[in-house]
Amino acid sequence: MNLIIIISLSIVSLLISIIFGNKSIANKKLTAKNELLSRQKSEIESQRDEIETQKNIITEQWREVEDVNQKLFSSLNYAERIQRAAVSSIEDVKVLFSESFVYYKPRDIVSGDYYRCVKCGRFSVMITADCTGHGIPGAFLSMLGLSGLKEFLATENDAENPGSILDRMRGFIKTTLAGKNGKETISDGMDMTICCFDFDNMELRYAIANQKIILIRRGELQRIKGDNMPVGRYVREKEHFESFTMKIEKGDIFYMFSDGIEDQLGGNTSDGYGRKFLLRNLQNFLLEISLEPMEKQRELLDEKVLAWRGNMPQVDDMTLVGIRV
Repeated sequence: MNLIIIISLSIVSLLISIIFGNKSIANKKLTAKNELLSRQKSEIESQRDEIETQKNIITEQWREVEDVNQKLFSSLNYAERIQRAAVSSIEDVKVLFSESFVYYKPRDIVSGDYYRCVKCGRFSVMITADCTGHGIPGAFLSMLGLSGLKEFLATENDAENPGSILDRMRGFIKTTLAGKNGKETISDGMDMTICCFDFDNMELRYAIANQKIILIRRGELQRIKGDNMPVGRYVREKEHFESFTMKIEKGDIFYMFSDGIEDQLGGNTSDGYGRKFLLRNLQNFLLEISLEPMEKQRELLDEKVLAWRGNMPQVDDMTLVGIRV
């Protein structure tokens, strides 16, 4: 009997030891797990604090960039107002050329293209120009060009010889863009067309610097060329720009333009790069719409360019002036 009791007590003691041993092991595991969770919690809280700090830094930097962008766009918008005031208004154009339109689309807020009309004695003058570059650099050059024109194209005698105006403009641009002590540092310039209409004598005097004029007369298209050199420094420049004279007829339509439209990428292409609109397509389109009223032509041209562009960005400033005699 005593042996049975002893054996029973021994078994009970063993079971108790096993139970308490397992409990101790479980407690140790639980403690280790709790310590791990505590460490992970601390790490997560530390990472959260770091993320919050980085978020605050990024937010502050974003606000600074937004502030800079807002000031920049505010300055550009004001510069656009100045440039728009410097070129001729549509109302001024209509006074000199009652049947006309102006298609003027800067690529950026400000433009390297510009146009200007002025009355010089018996001549009604229209100028279109395309400066090197676009955006802010082009706009600075355009304002320089407009400043020169105000000085060099003011009288009837000036308008009688438009080639000499280009000569004087070239000298002005080269001198202004020269570095210290006359050292040449900038070779930028502009392409330009000057058309001086003498409606009393039905005559046009013109000079062209690296551009073209499209003339549509009695349903036929002619391309009028001038000097193949810009207003500015050029490796093969001639001594003088040439002035040309031609008779004009009632119903003639003259188109003066920069190369922005013909260089615009677009079309139905699968490669995502697009192709240029090209001069021949511009000529064909102008011939196609030439019988329309001038303002209607501007609307159709805008629709054509937008349809051609599709989702492609505008690649350059665009200017086209149409005048019907």
